[in-house]
Amino acid sequence: MQYSKKAVAKLSDESKNAAKNGDKKRKKLRFQLDHSAKFYPIMSTKKAQSLFRISALMKEDVDRDKLQIALNEVLPRFEAYSVRLKKGYAWHFFEHNDAPCKVFDEGALLKPIDPDETNGYWFRVSAAGNKIILEIFHALADGNGALAFLKSIVKRYREVCGFTVEDEGVIDWQSEPVSEETEDGFEKNYKPISLGQMNLKALAGKVPHRIKGTLSKDGYEVSEGVVEAKDVLKRAKEIGVSFTAYVAGVLAYSIEKTCANKVPIAVMIPVNLRTLYPSRTMRNFVTFVRIILAPSEFKSIETCAKETQRQLKIQTAKDKLDAFISTTVKAQKNWILKIVPLFLKTAILRLGRVFMRSRQTIIFSNLGNVVSPESMGVDRYALNMNVSKNNTQNLGAITTNGKTTLAFTRAIKEKTLPDEFFAELEKEGIAVQR
Repeated sequence: MQYSKKAVAKLSDESKNAAKNGDKKRKKLRFQLDHSAKFYPIMSTKKAQSLFRISALMKEDVDRDKLQIALNEVLPRFEAYSVRLKKGYAWHFFEHNDAPCKVFDEGALLKPIDPDETNGYWFRVSAAGNKIILEIFHALADGNGALAFLKSIVKRYREVCGFTVEDEGVIDWQSEPVSEETEDGFEKNYKPISLGQMNLKALAGKVPHRIKGTLSKDGYEVSEGVVEAKDVLKRAKEIGVSFTAYVAGVLAYSIEKTCANKVPIAVMIPVNLRTLYPSRTMRNFVTFVRIILAPSEFKSIETCAKETQRQLKIQTAKDKLDAFISTTVKAQKNWILKIVPLFLKTAILRLGRVFMRSRQTIIFSNLGNVVSPESMGVDRYALNMNVSKNNTQNLGAITTNGKTTLAFTRAIKEKTLPDEFFAELEKEGIAVQR
């Protein structure tokens, strides 16, 4: 069933009223930022924020009015994102936000979020051509939580467009919010430890190779390639590694080939802790595994991939992750952090950032395989990671309908690394659509 413009306008008004009525029934939510998110707002400025973008590339152009209806109806279901950021004495906190949430036209990639423009929300939904775009502040969510939110918006959008949509792995906007979705996964799985048991070395590390170039003055650049997931998996299995380890190996090998300095390369890989610990949180619940590859390991893509797999296995062992979670939570329970006021924390940490060097050469985030029935109308998804002048390139991957989208987001004009990376994949027998 298709809706007329008059019907769409009526639906839009009804969805706004339903959202407001639902908010009146719901208690005023207020909760602390999760333990991996507390420093994001402290370190962020109006021009530099830790954002990321997930885009749903639809098979047809997007109707913005109908997308607005979908957003109005879906947002109240996601209490973790229906919030505004407030300042407390020692830390920021979230408070429920029932202001209207607007669908925007697509702007510059990962343009900083202005809460005055978004009515206090720390995410932005946009439409452009065949794209439905979600850009979100990392203090709110990790990629897995944000993806679940976007999928629900897309599903409801298709329903508003008159389609019957299968609900494979998609949260129903009409279901009741679940309290566990706003929990702090770190706090829930924290096991008390003594100060001496804290693994503080894991939070540090030597400065690795940095990818330099000419900073772009016109916003971030993107280099994107689409490959058949089965081709990547086939090659990974031949080597005896996972999909993620293989792509990370190709990435590290490509970086080494494009840099003159023979220094270690650090690839940071986010790992979804929901697969290893009981948690339904829609907030942040990931750890970053730091893969260090020395010059002696760059003999081939195979050696890079195998070493990546070895380090991933060691660092994602249960005892290592238990120690990481306990150290993360214990450090923030320190009485000093509890009594130091927020303004002083902000001043100290921002001053320290001037002297800090990035702990990674590049971040590679793989959100895995997204099940998307034909009725969802999605051709593929794409992930764009945040970059900066100190961390000039990052790589995001999402697989949909058998196709993996590999997207480099760059703060520099030079696309030497993406070109080398895609060329190496082609040498491996993997066709790349660019």
